[in-house]
Amino acid sequence: MISVAEVDRLLSAQLGGTDTELVALAQCVGRCLAVPAVADRDGPPFHRVAMDGYAVRAQSGQRAQSGQRAWRVAGLQVAGKPPQTLTDPQTALEVATGAVLPLGCDTVVPYEATLRSGDQVDLLADAPPVAKGNHVHPQGTDYRSEQVLVPAGTVLRSPHLHSLASVGLDPVPVRRRAVWSLASTGDELVAVHRTPLAWQIRQSNLAALEGEARAWGLAPREAQTLPDNRPLLLEGLKSQLGVVDALVLTGGVSAGVLDLVPGVLEELGVQTLFHRVAQRPGKPFWCGRLPANALGRATLVFGLPGNPVSSLFAFRRYVLPWLLAFEGRPAGPRRVEVHGLRARDDDQTVFLPWSEETGVMEWKGSGDYLALAGSTGFVEIDRDPRSGVEPWMYCWGGRE
Repeated sequence: MISVAEVDRLLSAQLGGTDTELVALAQCVGRCLAVPAVADRDGPPFHRVAMDGYAVRAQSGQRAQSGQRAWRVAGLQVAGKPPQTLTDPQTALEVATGAVLPLGCDTVVPYEATLRSGDQVDLLADAPPVAKGNHVHPQGTDYRSEQVLVPAGTVLRSPHLHSLASVGLDPVPVRRRAVWSLASTGDELVAVHRTPLAWQIRQSNLAALEGEARAWGLAPREAQTLPDNRPLLLEGLKSQLGVVDALVLTGGVSAGVLDLVPGVLEELGVQTLFHRVAQRPGKPFWCGRLPANALGRATLVFGLPGNPVSSLFAFRRYVLPWLLAFEGRPAGPRRVEVHGLRARDDDQTVFLPWSEETGVMEWKGSGDYLALAGSTGFVEIDRDPRSGVEPWMYCWGGRE
């Protein structure tokens, strides 16, 4: 039996490779950028008009003290058109926000500061003299050509998409997402839509684990239920190994006569990394690795306990962080203050359901999924002297 910390170390060692894939710009939120987004030109790429109004040439020297206060409007400069040229400083060009500043102009007088009559525009009596650079967004003041706008390794959020679009990055190179499958074992399990016999139960682990994964954008390749039958179990598992990066199983990993999963996997060439962890709930947790095949793909196999709460805790605590780390996304826990708890005085780690409203929750053990429904996540209590004051907390449903 190994510690939780040793499990973390072993799982981290199974991360490798930096394969990339391309996704559409509008679909890359939450993904890890594989290459830096580099500006292909200045930003803004030209002197940009920052307010609707009139582009003029500011006076300098002695004339600036009195200031020109009236102009003849000689034309219109709109956004998306090449710059016009102001040849007479006594004239102005009407401009729209976002337009290129006309050549020969160095400032913009906003509509709010003027009064127009026909082709004549005048500054209002209480408006200050025109100063150079007003309401102009100079070229290159946001960033320069060749500047890194979004570093590689950034987990993309919607504001990043402005920058990616501005440099023409579509599709976007991101770290490859893990391909994984999900399976549950047990002859007592029937599909959710079926009516179970008196000695059967409906399958709930698949729905809960897949639902948690989907909340983080990680849908499995497929999900299935396998029987407690060695030949059929071997056939079902063999079809997944070597074609997925991770295979997640629930049930069949304890010490019972029909807990066949570890033995069948070893028969298929999967090398055991650990079996049994000093934690509650979820001690029977098993994990192994199938070495890379001819296609270069290794498969990490997680054998989670079959009890509903144990399987969900183990999935959120170990499997989900590994799947996210595979593509460069962090999913670290956060500290929360919990009064009345003490650090463990043994080597066992305990997970307790926790609610933002009520704190640590009352529950009846690893089969009590009803109590778990009201939780925000769960806290982890171990030898850390901070436990009981600010233990680690793992949230459900994509909350970080």
